[in-house]
Amino acid sequence: MAAEFERRTAGRLPEHFAAHVQAALQSVCEKGEKIATRKASQNSIEILAQVLPELVGGSADLTPSNLTDWSNSVAVTRENGGNYIHYGVREFGMAAVMNGMALHGGVKPFGATFLMFSEYARNALRMAALMKINPVFVFTHDSIGLGEDFTPRTNLLNRLPLCA
Repeated sequence: MAAEFERRTAGRLPEHFAAHVQAALQSVCEKGEKIATRKASQNSIEILAQVLPELVGGSADLTPSNLTDWSNSVAVTRENGGNYIHYGVREFGMAAVMNGMALHGGVKPFGATFLMFSEYARNALRMAALMKINPVFVFTHDSIGLGEDFTPRTNLLNRLPLCA
């Protein structure tokens, strides 16, 4: 347990992280699916959560739409710990909390909202950039006016070097 604690607080990835991700990418390339980008994002979170126990996610009241939960996500509640935070309609608060978690260390925070709501989190986003910290901000589709799903008309996977 001490070694795992030290790894996480030092910000090091697990020993077999690269091999796990490479195998997942190979599987994705072989399938060649055409899926919505938000579904591809959820699939990525699912893969990363398998090898990153320090992953802590959340959403600003849009989890069903931006697909940021995963099979082993557990909601953080007052009574219990967990690894998924339901922030409510609080984009700025979500981004600020993620910044705090990133500065504390030991966890890898990510949070999601629609791209158009990034304006509400602008000050916390700016602070993350100025402090050179690395919480992961997931901005899914821009708005319902532009559609929830973007599925490329051409197979973008064949154009990416990782699937060459």
